[in-house]
Amino acid sequence: MSWTSISKQTRWKVWLKAGGRCEYRGCNKPLWRDDLTMKKMNKAYLAHIIADSPGGPRGQEGLSEELSDEFENIMLLCDTHHRLIDREEVEEHPPELLREYKREHEERIERLTGIESDHGTHILLFGTKIGTHRGEVNHDQARQAVLPDRYPNTERGIRLDLNDTGIDESSPTYWPAVKEAVNSQVGRLVDRKEGPKGNSIEHLSIFGLAPIPALAYLGRRIGDTIPADVYQRHRETGGWQWAEEKENPCSYIVDQPSDDGISKEGSGGSSDRSEESSESVAVRLSLSGDVLRADVEEALGCRPPLYTITIDKPRRDFLRLEGELRRFRKEWMSLLAEIRGAHGADVEIHLFPAVPNSVAIEVGRTQLPKSDPPISIYDHDKEKGGFTHALTLT
Repeated sequence: MSWTSISKQTRWKVWLKAGGRCEYRGCNKPLWRDDLTMKKMNKAYLAHIIADSPGGPRGQEGLSEELSDEFENIMLLCDTHHRLIDREEVEEHPPELLREYKREHEERIERLTGIESDHGTHILLFGTKIGTHRGEVNHDQARQAVLPDRYPNTERGIRLDLNDTGIDESSPTYWPAVKEAVNSQVGRLVDRKEGPKGNSIEHLSIFGLAPIPALAYLGRRIGDTIPADVYQRHRETGGWQWAEEKENPCSYIVDQPSDDGISKEGSGGSSDRSEESSESVAVRLSLSGDVLRADVEEALGCRPPLYTITIDKPRRDFLRLEGELRRFRKEWMSLLAEIRGAHGADVEIHLFPAVPNSVAIEVGRTQLPKSDPPISIYDHDKEKGGFTHALTLT
């Protein structure tokens, strides 16, 4: 690197196009501050891809002098990666590779800075223990998922972390504690539409890892008064980005009760159950796995009319496309309207979900408090087997 061969105009252009960050692939470190003390400083290096002298790293007779002040030949790097490409691993970093790093980085900066000003979002991270496992959402992964369509309005996001309450789903105080925590922490966000720093919330990006009833309650508390995108963690990648819509989407199957109260697709059930009641209905959401009618009847102690939303082959990893989540939301809202019409506004819905996290949030978000009936949600107990009532959305 030689500062004397780089004009002020070229230096500024390199800085601006790099966004003030290291252009080495995977680094992206901000170069205008010290990461430990946050003190403002310039710790950037302007590094030549082809050295400005033939004897330098990747230097070439004739080209070195010709390209010494060319923007396309200069990268913005941190100290670590400047030393790496110019001293420690020169041969491992040929010009074509470094040009690729520079192009990728600058295209990404261009995309991000080109996002419209009204495309900001507040990232909401919600986590509770799921059994013995902590439900923790990685903020950096969440940031990557919202880009490039939106940009985060705050550096840290809004985190609702209930992992350290000291109780779990087996405790009778667990669900009331979850409701109280969500109510207290989400209240200001929703009621005032105000972020943690007092800034206005115009859009939310929601990420959740928690038991299904807790996620549904979070969705109910947020509602649909604030525009929001809900994200799903994908097991095969560990990330939250939706797959491209080029993939073939799944189709939802909606089954209604027949005259005898059994779902039309039929799944058995004991004949000695009490008569069906018009005051309550049951709904199975068999998407991540199968919910058996026998488990529904065991939990309720009766044989209510049974509605079902399912797919051809229920499985944990079926939800890969954002469009599939939107289609579920539409099917669910249609089913709620149908139940209201068939059973009246006073009917109670008993919901038995085997669904991805994002679907659970949408179940809560789409409930209309003034017109939809209350929804009692049941949680599957892996240790004891069967379902138990967790909480009710009203």
